[in-house]
Amino acid sequence: MQRSQYEQFLKQNVPMIDFTQLNIMQIDESKCIIKVPFTPQNKNHVNSMYFGAITIGTEVSAGILAYHYLDLYGLEPLLVFKDISGDFLRRAEGDVYFICEDAQIISAAIKEMIETKGRINVTAKVIGVTDLGKLDEKISDFKITISIKYQAQNSK
Repeated sequence: MQRSQYEQFLKQNVPMIDFTQLNIMQIDESKCIIKVPFTPQNKNHVNSMYFGAITIGTEVSAGILAYHYLDLYGLEPLLVFKDISGDFLRRAEGDVYFICEDAQIISAAIKEMIETKGRINVTAKVIGVTDLGKLDEKISDFKITISIKYQAQNSK
């Protein structure tokens, strides 16, 4: 699938994600970058990015990588998020880019799931930054566990 197809999938299946107006900036075999714009619906009462919008960006950046690999391996996407933990390091007062560079970890876990035909849990790291040129100036640092159950593609 292409970025626009993933975005359409998210809009149709999780309307709250569509509400944030996020964009998939990059998705490939190394990482995923999601942009959540600093819009009125994504702000909180102190004029910084709302916790829920930050969580959505975190979830999508790791989750779409998993969907990407499930699609590449010809599997139906059947995943949920098992847990999330992280730190808010500073206020986000502008657009935020959520970056997950754990594509190879996610891919390896999905390969293991294919071999065992069972469920796997894989934890991915996601950082949030306001400037893609300054990755060391994080606004958030999260770990999110994705739980994926084996399910072969339906015959078409």
